[in-house]
Amino acid sequence: MTADGSLTGFDDIELATDVTPRLTTVSLPLAQAGAEAVRLALRARAEKEHLMMRGQFVVRDSTMIRVA
Repeated sequence: MTADGSLTGFDDIELATDVTPRLTTVSLPLAQAGAEAVRLALRARAEKEHLMMRGQFVVRDSTMIRVA
């Protein structure tokens, strides 16, 4: 982090908490995504299906505090 900005990551890997500053990141339900991918691959239907999964924004030390 600098005085001018913030840094964020993606996938909330374990390393995000091992670095300094601890990295703000987006945590995704990867196990659920894998299970849904298998379910979709094994189904008999060929219709399109849209799947939305909700991630979680995990704020840590690499994000500046905004002062309004």
